[in-house]
Amino acid sequence: MLTDYYEERAYEAASRFGARAVGLDEIYDQDVDIYSPCALGATINDDTIGHLKCRVIAGSANNQLEKENEHGPELVRRGIVYAPIF
Repeated sequence: MLTDYYEERAYEAASRFGARAVGLDEIYDQDVDIYSPCALGATINDDTIGHLKCRVIAGSANNQLEKENEHGPELVRRGIVYAPIF
């Protein structure tokens, strides 16, 4: 399961690697083990956090949480492991 800011790149990668591409707003509702935000920060925010069905968040984006002091504890409450990059 993958998505990209540039939708055509997502569909190209999905075809190349045998994956399934979804739209940017659809990715949060997917039943996946790992959500891996890369290069785009603050994707975990008030609008998206309630949609997450993943068990782990681990990616290479800076500032993955829009509001670290609010969203970090919310992830813990939801049982989602969060592994920020440093």
